[in-house]
Amino acid sequence: MDHKGKLGDLLLENKIITQAQLFEALAQQGELGLPIGETLIYLDHISEHQLLTLLSEHLQIDYINLSENNFQVIDCSLATILSEGICQSHRILPVFLLEVDQEKEITLAMSNPLDESACNEVEKLTGYRTTPVLTTASHIEEGIRRLFQSVETQEADTDDGISSRLEIDRILYVNRMLAQAIQLKASDIHIEPHATEAHVRYRIDGVLHLIETQQLEEMPPVVSRFKVMGSEHRASMNLDKKNIPHDGSFARVIGGHSVDFRVSTFPTIYGEKVVVRILDRSSRAAINTLSHLMMAPATMHSFLHYIKQPNGIIIATGPAGSGKTTTLHAAINEINNVGLNIVTVEDPVEYHAPDFINQSNLLPQAGFTYPRALRSILRQDPDVILIGEIRDLETAEVAIHAALTGHLVFTTMHTDTAAGAVVRLVDLGIDEFILSSTVVSSLNQRLLRKNCPDCAEKYSPNREELNALRIDQQVIDEILANQDRYDIRKGKGCTLCRKSGYYGRHGVYELLAVTPPIKKMIRNKETSDVISTKSREFQQLNMLFEDGLRLVLSGITTFSELQRVPRGDYPLKSISEIFATADITLGSL
Repeated sequence: MDHKGKLGDLLLENKIITQAQLFEALAQQGELGLPIGETLIYLDHISEHQLLTLLSEHLQIDYINLSENNFQVIDCSLATILSEGICQSHRILPVFLLEVDQEKEITLAMSNPLDESACNEVEKLTGYRTTPVLTTASHIEEGIRRLFQSVETQEADTDDGISSRLEIDRILYVNRMLAQAIQLKASDIHIEPHATEAHVRYRIDGVLHLIETQQLEEMPPVVSRFKVMGSEHRASMNLDKKNIPHDGSFARVIGGHSVDFRVSTFPTIYGEKVVVRILDRSSRAAINTLSHLMMAPATMHSFLHYIKQPNGIIIATGPAGSGKTTTLHAAINEINNVGLNIVTVEDPVEYHAPDFINQSNLLPQAGFTYPRALRSILRQDPDVILIGEIRDLETAEVAIHAALTGHLVFTTMHTDTAAGAVVRLVDLGIDEFILSSTVVSSLNQRLLRKNCPDCAEKYSPNREELNALRIDQQVIDEILANQDRYDIRKGKGCTLCRKSGYYGRHGVYELLAVTPPIKKMIRNKETSDVISTKSREFQQLNMLFEDGLRLVLSGITTFSELQRVPRGDYPLKSISEIFATADITLGSL
């Protein structure tokens, strides 16, 4: 696309440059000896990022930011597939190798994806099919430097050489596994050795699925490959020490997705077990505000009110994997603006936040713990602080101090109910009077699998199915008598959902607002059950199970999934009340 008129017209159509700027670039292009796009960049009429983003959309080629994770997406094992000279002369960088339909495919980062000569030469030299992705010329230059610098440090290690057929096969197998897991939207890969064979399972929508079974002796090289990759980012996963756990991380660009991976190995009686956590930045970037979480309108209205308070503590609570981090990042994105200093400390950072949000990873082995990080953050003139988790009294005390000194603090805790988080802080040793003055709200949540959009069908539940939910008989009678009014569905299984009937997940929420009556109960050391029950008298919001029941009757999830939500001891509202409550817009809080 270095045809002057074609690129110039495209930039004009998208109002990125003016006609005068294009004329100036055309006039100076000959003197500079640059393509029109690079001339416009040289004249500061557009940025390289603007140009490549536009080309990506126009050419339908993925654009990646190699510096986003400090160039960690570069796969050092690809360094000997292409020479440094070829990469420099064509300004290309190999970033991923994959086997698709028995044909090897190499992903090339390029600043000019229309350079067919570069792709043709790589295909001729390697015999691999090429897939281009866009990135900046400066990133390619720095990436090439880092890639071949890594080769120099690894040349002495001849046992693990890429030149061997075995190593190529190992890389292709692992990369296929990574690409497949991303395609299936898996959150984790499990590689598990057993007595006679090894299993590969993916966690999809919160549930583990068996993907394949391999011979036991084929797995140790795969484990070694993950350890090599896991050592790319500071950590050292020793290949020889197989009787102790190891942790590491790496990053890759796969199918245009920038993906972070966390690797954990664990010794079992049959060999090392590997779990790889997948953090796809491309999919996570889409969940950037609270509206994407699809809370009930009344819960959303109330939660929005509390996250805009000038100070206090807001807690997201629930078990591991219930979406707490997603909720809090959506919340700070909602309030983020140039006038706020937002600082986070996380273990580890899972979402890469936009501008004006300053993120930090814990490093306990270096003494950088939550309490120490928080004390440092308080010297950074923060307005808003996000603490990954409150685990102990010391962290809780610093968080309380931050809230008392005029800061808004977001954090997570592992409790079964919204009220349980408040009571847990008391149990840790926080004074009830101070706590009641600082905690603003507590949001309890779970993630339920959604009905598959391709195969879900309406059906009529029977009384036996509803009795399994342990709900009030009058509510069961109401559901059975009014089935035609509801959209009760269940997936029968298809290709999209891998025969599970489910595809994707949806949150269910229960918000506890710490209003004066709740403050009084905290000071009186009431139990979490009492606070939960009494809060229904003061707040017109649904409890967790009621919110889940609303989703079932709306066709979003199933009665079977609802059984995973804690029922609680409170009497359920009628179905009509549950729907009415979800749609309330609170006049005053």
